[in-house]
Amino acid sequence: MKQKIFSFFHIIVICALILSGCKEEQPQPDSNTLKKPDALMASSNPNLYTTIGSNVQDFTELKSGPTEATRLNMGAPWSDFDPTGFYLSPNTTMQISVQQLSGTTRPKILIGTYSRYAAKNNPQEFSLTTGTNNITADQYGGLVWVRFVTSGTPSSTVRITFVSGHVRTPVYIKNQTTSTDWANQLATYTTSPDVVLIGTRVYQVYSRARALDTQSQDNNYVLSKADQTMDVEDTFSGIDGSAPQHQVNIHQRILMTESDGTGWMAATHYRTRYVTAAASAAFTSTLGGVDGWGPWHELGHMHQQQAWKWSTLGEVTVNIYSLAVERAMGVTPSRLKRDNRWPAVSTYLANTSPTKDFNGSITNGDWIRLYMFHQLWLAYGDNFYKQLHKETRVELPVVSTDAEKMRYFMLKACTVSGKNLTNFFRKWGFLVNESVYTEIAALGLPQPTVEPSTLNE
Repeated sequence: MKQKIFSFFHIIVICALILSGCKEEQPQPDSNTLKKPDALMASSNPNLYTTIGSNVQDFTELKSGPTEATRLNMGAPWSDFDPTGFYLSPNTTMQISVQQLSGTTRPKILIGTYSRYAAKNNPQEFSLTTGTNNITADQYGGLVWVRFVTSGTPSSTVRITFVSGHVRTPVYIKNQTTSTDWANQLATYTTSPDVVLIGTRVYQVYSRARALDTQSQDNNYVLSKADQTMDVEDTFSGIDGSAPQHQVNIHQRILMTESDGTGWMAATHYRTRYVTAAASAAFTSTLGGVDGWGPWHELGHMHQQQAWKWSTLGEVTVNIYSLAVERAMGVTPSRLKRDNRWPAVSTYLANTSPTKDFNGSITNGDWIRLYMFHQLWLAYGDNFYKQLHKETRVELPVVSTDAEKMRYFMLKACTVSGKNLTNFFRKWGFLVNESVYTEIAALGLPQPTVEPSTLNE
């Protein structure tokens, strides 16, 4: 597959499509060790870097992805499974043996990668028993993953021996796999149509054809930029380990996969996906520059908190994380300034109609609404959002309607900033029950020294 590198002009057009073409999808039914790698991040396979691709691998039970998502008030669970380094061909039976090392529960085997192929959006899932297990792939086959999770207290470990039926897939480990080793793997493990690349914060899965086309690129750099994206978005979310609620997700990697499906890019349960035409933005060095906005955005979806994401904000609050990554990557001027939308924001704010509605029909509404959140950042910086995320995780408010979520956000924005933001919210057309503004007044907070709605870049 020929890799396509987009020009700056094309990327501007493509990024404009991200908000319409990207959506937070609902899930559909259906080695060589040359030097010690970066600090090993949490994994159900504690020896991931040294045993991946080996016939004997140990796994330790962890909290489930949905359980961690609830703790962090995030909508989409992260990738709560680990690669084995193996592939199972279509309609082929694999035999594995399971030994219980502690506890009483056992993992599941997944055959196939979430969203990799339109014909098989979700993997097959097999529960394991101790002793011998025979697992037969469907007509599609796929990469072999292990999911070992619980919603309760993790208590078990197992040893899995891969006996027969499986074949190796090329695996690249950041700062461990050399270019020579990678070339040898691609030349040797030719049965698997897909490859796996492992960073400290991501798993990347894409076609063997793409791996061959990009064989000369610096995979360490690409993975480091994906890892940096995750680290920046975690930091912006106040995930600093200062309390149990603020510990990093135990499943510290998120799957980024090439997809042969339709659309452009998307994020949903357990993964982010990038169609083949868009995949270069996620899997080449462009991830570290202006062209990386799309993947930053999709990984941002995996960080959005639900307590203050009402119905018009699905493609809005996601970009506070994109902007944070853009700043960390040193991309200037910011996208909001590059796209020259400030005049439209000024026009919107100058409208004094009492019926102006933040959630109403607004031309380029997703972008205009983003500026409201960006003005709060201009006024109060990263700490505003760090504290907002942290207090939300501590409180875990029970809110479901737009009105409840708007009220929660408005009151938290005031207490976190230490200012009465009534004028700001009225300027932006927050048409909530007047009792919310009464509650804000009752907080007794001072007016902002500088009205945030006057700020721009």
